[in-house]
Formats: sequence, C-alpha cells, structure tokens
Amino acid sequence: MGLEDIGEAGLIKILSRDTIVAPAGVRMGIGDDAAVLKVGEGKLLLAAVDMLLDGEHFLPTIPPAALGHKALAVNLSDIAAMGGRARHVLVAIGIPPEEDVEKITAIYGGIKKLAREYGVNIVGGDTVSSSQGLVISITVLGEVEPENLLLRNTAQVGDVIAVTGDLGKSTAGLNFLRFGKMPELSEEDSRRAVEAHFYPRPRLGEIRTLLTTGALRAVNDVSDGLAKDLGEILEASHVGAEIYPEEIPRSRSTRAVARALEDDSLAYALYGGEDFELLFTADPRKVDVLLQCGREEGIPLTVIGEVKPASAGVSLRWRDGRIEGLPPGGWDHFQRGGW
Repeated sequence: MGLEDIGEAGLIKILSRDTIVAPAGVRMGIGDDAAVLKVGEGKLLLAAVDMLLDGEHFLPTIPPAALGHKALAVNLSDIAAMGGRARHVLVAIGIPPEEDVEKITAIYGGIKKLAREYGVNIVGGDTVSSSQGLVISITVLGEVEPENLLLRNTAQVGDVIAVTGDLGKSTAGLNFLRFGKMPELSEEDSRRAVEAHFYPRPRLGEIRTLLTTGALRAVNDVSDGLAKDLGEILEASHVGAEIYPEEIPRSRSTRAVARALEDDSLAYALYGGEDFELLFTADPRKVDVLLQCGREEGIPLTVIGEVKPASAGVSLRWRDGRIEGLPPGGWDHFQRGGW
C-alpha cells in the first residue's frame, strides 16, 4: 500500500495512534487545526505548525515577501479556526547554499510585516542547509479561553453552515499565474486574483468578534477546499450536510478568471483551497444575531447550507430543486495531482 492509496487523511490517522503518553495536559491532540494544551486556569495553549516546500506549495515566481507573508498567514488561520489569539511564532527554514541573502531577508521581511500587523512575536526557530530546495516551517503558539474554544466536532443537526469572505480566489490567482495574461481579463481582476493567492488574510480579529454572538459551533478554515474542509467538520461531528451551490460566494475576479479559462468557478471554490476563510456551523436560533454582527462589523458572512443527519450524506441543493451528491475532493499531498 502506497501513500497515494490512503491519502493525507489516511496517513494522519495511522501516525496519530499512540501519540499521547501524558494525557492530563492535552485537551485536543492531532485532529483539528491546532493542538489544545492545558497550561493553567483560564487559558488553553494553542499550537500549530505548517510547512511550505519549494515546487510543492509555491511557484518559483512568488515574490519573496509574499512567500513570507503566506507562510505565516496559513498558521495564523489555524489559530483563528480555534477561536484563539496568536501570540508567538518560531520560524524554521531550510536554505539551498547558493541562495541569495537578499531573498531570505525579503522572506523574513514578509513574515515580520504580517507578525507586526497581528501583534505576534517571532521568538525563535532554526536555519539549516537544504539540498532539496527552499523549505519554510512555522510554528505558532496562541491562547484561548476554555469557553471560547472552537473545534470541528461540535456541529449539530439543524445548524446553518456559513463562510466568511469569498471562495475560489486563491485558485483563480494561481491559475492566472500558471497560464499567463488573458486579454479578456481586466487589470483590476488580474491584480485582485494574484493578490488573493499571494497575500491571504487570516481571520483572527473576525473570529473573536463573531464569538461574542454565542452562535458559533464547529469551525474549520478553508485551506484545502470547501468540500474537503467541510468534510472534516462532518466526519468529526458525525453529521451530514446540504449545501446551496449558488450561494457559495465567489468574487468577480474569481469568476472572470474561470470564464477566461473555460473553467467553473464553483469548482475553484469547492476544491481549490488556500482561501483561508472561516467555514463554520452556527446555532440556527442565533443566525440573525450573527449576520447582524457581520454587517455592523464589516465581516462578510454568507449562509451556504444546513447540517443534516449523517444518514443524509453530503449533497448540493440547487435553486431549481435538483439535489446531487457532492463529489469528494480537495488538496491532498499524497494523491496524484494533489486533488
């Protein structure tokens, strides 16, 4: 059996066995966006790590500052998905010996700029020589009050399903970069698509605001595509879902890139990933309060579905009444082509 047969999720299930030998200090280990550790009364420690590999997670044409920004942003998004505040990060980087110093300092410049914006300290890390290309691994440490901790396994039948922002934008930017300029695209649409791919915005402040409504239940960030990240919530919570595909928010630039390439922008949203928006279920009795909070605080929120019993599976309900099963998919490191 090879890795491509079981995929990333299957490998994680195997590796996560027998990992906790001192359970008293662990609230949540492997299986969510971040580990949740008990460190004292009134606070829980959040810890998350992500790695970016040259040729696997970023194009060689990415500006170094954008690479640094993205490397940190993906970790901050994990803390947001847990309802927490990011506090400190450690940066480990593997550098080819022939690499320019200016490039590395520019990467760190991107990390430092985003860290300052979110009030996060860079407190350590490691630098090593790499013969396999550039490697960046960032560990972020955060904190959350026990009553505000958000997990994937708390969705309930009847919950509404909603997202922040719009989806598919990073894939639109990636495809624009892959296939070059398109005469039918405006400069504005091209710029917005590329910026979305290079400079994702973690929703750290937004999640803390939305927590005040008391409406949030299960949360995940959209890192591997809506279909896969929703699937993680549903599997953890032992429920199903019905999604309204026409309601899934997609920006003008995302739709424009998809049209230019004769693609489907809905597929970008469902399976593309790297949008780092928040996907969550919410108490239907409090959804009006939640949406009102979003309007007042300038947080874009869209209801895109409803949680159903596990027996219902996962389906798409179109406005004309058609119901279709949602094919699985999304980014997977160990399957051919990633998807």
